[in-house]
Amino acid sequence: SQDAAVKDHAANVLQCLIQEGAATTSTTTTAISYLLKSRLPLPDSSPLLNRVQNIPYLEYDLHKFRLQRLEDSRQRIYIPPMAKANLQAHDDDLFPLMEKVQEFLAGDREVMLVLGDSGAGKSTFNLELEHTLWENYGRHGTIPLFLNLPTIDNPAQDLIEKQLQYHNFSNDQIQEMKLHREFVLICDGYDESQLKINLHSTNQFNQRGQWKVKMVVSCRSQYLGQDYRSRFQPQSVNRYLPSTKNLLEEAVIAPFSKQQVEDYVARYVPLEPRPWVTEDYMRMLTTISNLMDLVTNPFLLTLALETLPDIIEGKQDLSTIRIARVQLYDAFIVRWLSVNKRRLENNALSDHERDVFDQLLDAGFISMGIDYSTRLASAIFEWQDGNPVVQYTHLHDRNTWKVEFFGADPVARLLLESSPLTRSGHYFQFVHRSMLEYFFSRVIFSPPQVDDIFGPRAETASHALSSLDPKNPLFQRDLLKEPSIILFLCDRVKLNPDFEQKLRSAIDQSKTDADAATAATNAITILVKAGVPFHGADFRGVKVPGADLSGGQFDSAQLQGADLTGANLSRSWLRQADLSQAQLKGVRFEELPYLEVAATANKCAYSPDRRMLAVAAGLFDGWIEVYDTSTWTRIHRIHVGWMHISSVAFSSDSQLMVSGDDKNVVRIWDTKNGEQLFAMEGHTEAVVSVAFSPRDIQAASASDDDT
Repeated sequence: SQDAAVKDHAANVLQCLIQEGAATTSTTTTAISYLLKSRLPLPDSSPLLNRVQNIPYLEYDLHKFRLQRLEDSRQRIYIPPMAKANLQAHDDDLFPLMEKVQEFLAGDREVMLVLGDSGAGKSTFNLELEHTLWENYGRHGTIPLFLNLPTIDNPAQDLIEKQLQYHNFSNDQIQEMKLHREFVLICDGYDESQLKINLHSTNQFNQRGQWKVKMVVSCRSQYLGQDYRSRFQPQSVNRYLPSTKNLLEEAVIAPFSKQQVEDYVARYVPLEPRPWVTEDYMRMLTTISNLMDLVTNPFLLTLALETLPDIIEGKQDLSTIRIARVQLYDAFIVRWLSVNKRRLENNALSDHERDVFDQLLDAGFISMGIDYSTRLASAIFEWQDGNPVVQYTHLHDRNTWKVEFFGADPVARLLLESSPLTRSGHYFQFVHRSMLEYFFSRVIFSPPQVDDIFGPRAETASHALSSLDPKNPLFQRDLLKEPSIILFLCDRVKLNPDFEQKLRSAIDQSKTDADAATAATNAITILVKAGVPFHGADFRGVKVPGADLSGGQFDSAQLQGADLTGANLSRSWLRQADLSQAQLKGVRFEELPYLEVAATANKCAYSPDRRMLAVAAGLFDGWIEVYDTSTWTRIHRIHVGWMHISSVAFSSDSQLMVSGDDKNVVRIWDTKNGEQLFAMEGHTEAVVSVAFSPRDIQAASASDDDT
């Protein structure tokens, strides 16, 4: 029993003290039957006693650490995410992520990989997981340890030791935990650390004499290649034996549902004084075209909620507003800097600080703040290859590039305090990885400043690429490794026609200048992803090796002699394109072309004469798009309204189309002009399927109301 074990241990300790006392004193003792019947002389020195007194009380320090981490991991808003099993799983086959991770922790597998798009809430979930595990922690239980991987130098070795030392545990305590405790490692930001290694293997976790752990690792989906599992799969002790495949589990965070968006808004509103109530925010989100489809992740939803007052200011018809992702960032940054400008205006500054602040006001505080963050993003990519965390200590870094941004210069100090950056000790980083990517995209193209971010665009020349400066990152960096930056630049193409022309010029320059190949590859990738068509384009002799041209429109394009080495041409339209003498080594054709519709495609149907394809799209905002199958050009784009269209079908003569939606309505459409002819009500729940009778005399519908 435990009492017997304690008694035996006490007897052994006292026996050692007897022996030490006998060795250090001339006092004699006699054998006794019970250890505590005789009082022994206190030894002047006891090595064993010294060892006992010098052992730090681990559980007490863990208790203090637990309280600190419970405070640090507390979330202002947390909506439990849903997830699917892997990247290939169906989007409708979802489960609560927290429950799945708890099952993993209770099972035999050793690594759980949590994937998700930028802003999907991976870090938020990881902090909530840590918080939950610490709340349920018992004495001598499994220890949760949150690791922000970008802040750890060389995480391939001694990962746990480094983090525990950072939290001020002693070497003796660390050894005690290594030998006798188990850990749940919550590894956040694998992609931000730009790691390519298997942390489980390089740290020798769960091998004899090593740390006993379960790992939860988060990573952006876009960061991984096709063979990513080997980076996370626990390896056999004998490297010549095959991996144990059942030790790795995966989950992919799903976009927010409409209900999750509403739950988030309901928790967002009470946090601070807001101009509207929850119902007002939801009405704005649902009225502004495509906004609900854009804000299906927590970070973009937060940006939208913060900027909605600016978006609708002075607007009468909200349904005419269309918003790009980059515009949310533009508006958020202006709002952030405006708030900090007002803060400094109201603060009690020293005379010198007031002079510096006045200089910034004269120069344009918001533009200076944007310039500061843009230059910082450029430096992070130049000096740290995009690693988002900057470590700065003045004595160590006073002669490095970092001093320009974090040093004692009063202008830099005010701009640092006003920028969307967070600080933890000596570590600085943008409030979100996507903020770093947003500002770096501004290094490549700096949009003209406009009074109304969401208003019509004037034809204003840009200076960012006016002379095609070879120092521009477009010429120097492979942007295909940075898909989020590509997306920001795609939005710029749609909003700024001048930028499109500059990118076309970069492509043309590669025909005669081999040094422009990187710029041309980046440029054509951006344009293709932005949906720019290149039918009949003159691309003779262009050098775009490795370009991602998937889904591009190149019908009748002249590609003679073009360098397309390693390019991705899957799903591209290449009818009558001339590829004679083009360099095609390593080109990937793979899938056939596909259509990109306005929003998530729900159902599609061919007309009986095969001349039309109808697509019902939109998770919440319902559209029907009709395409001519001979050219795949869009004939009609019908905005049905705020609803989910579940089914669409054609009449036998292809003259009519029928649709069903979650507003419980069956609608009949004219395929010639796209006009609605009839709206038939009667169902009490969502319509899930529709069809015409063979002679088109009747239309049938099925509903969740069992009719």
